[in-house]
Amino acid sequence: MKKVYVGMAAIIEKDNKFLVMKRSKERDFEPNKWETVTGRLDEDESPVEGILREVEEETALKVEVQYPLDVGFFYRGGKEFPMVFISFYCKYLEGNVKATWEHSEYKWVSLEEAINLPDLSHFHVMFKNLKEMKKHLPDDFRFAYSSIPQD
Repeated sequence: MKKVYVGMAAIIEKDNKFLVMKRSKERDFEPNKWETVTGRLDEDESPVEGILREVEEETALKVEVQYPLDVGFFYRGGKEFPMVFISFYCKYLEGNVKATWEHSEYKWVSLEEAINLPDLSHFHVMFKNLKEMKKHLPDDFRFAYSSIPQD
């Protein structure tokens, strides 16, 4: 049976701006491209735990997960690396961005800028979904996540 990976993205909002980060030139996949905070789920970790860990590891920020924005599938770098992808809308809680080796730059952009930045084309659906959801959901809406007890 082929292994399938789970990737995650965080769309982080602070003061009506959204964090985007430029992948460093050392990255094996899409170097020098703009993205949101992304990462892979570790074993024995829920997607929410995973994205909170990735955000803290890659930015030093504390965020709160509000709700999922998108679920998809793609091959990361080829057929040998199938990946299910989950993106989450997160609100900034505290901290200052401290980029690691994974990113060379970061900036905070408006929702419209994020939707229209060509380098963020992989993330446009996520930002467009957020724009639509914000029209219909109250600001204090929180998604309830399922947890299946382990024996």
